[in-house]
Amino acid sequence: MGDRRDVQRDRYWVRYLLPVAVWMVVIFVSSSIPQEQFPQVDSWVWAKLIHLIYYGVLCLLCQRALSGQTRFPGLARHSYLLGVLFAVLYGVSDEYHQLSTPGRHGQLTDVLIDGFGALLCIGGLQAYRFLRPGPAGDTSGE
Repeated sequence: MGDRRDVQRDRYWVRYLLPVAVWMVVIFVSSSIPQEQFPQVDSWVWAKLIHLIYYGVLCLLCQRALSGQTRFPGLARHSYLLGVLFAVLYGVSDEYHQLSTPGRHGQLTDVLIDGFGALLCIGGLQAYRFLRPGPAGDTSGE
């Protein structure tokens, strides 16, 4: 019986938590690049679009991980809100981290854009789940 739980836990970790961890590393590494070595983005809009994408994806991965677990039903039930919250908090920590990166600086506007990206992706996910054909009330995404 214990072996089966271990296999389920390992599958959950690989399928749900590993993508979150890998994406967080991608964000951390990209924000660790000093300004002079960072690829130049010609437009403010493109620079902020990158924030929207990074933190929108992080939010979706977190929501997916929370809704995919069964041990804590409250986390699964509030996975949308917690996904947004986690993405915003990671955005705050990333902006703080950038304060120690040469040529980079943390900005409150970037945190707001991170949160907006998370909300956009969760809103898009909700719209997709509402509009797609399938069982009514199915929010598992699987």
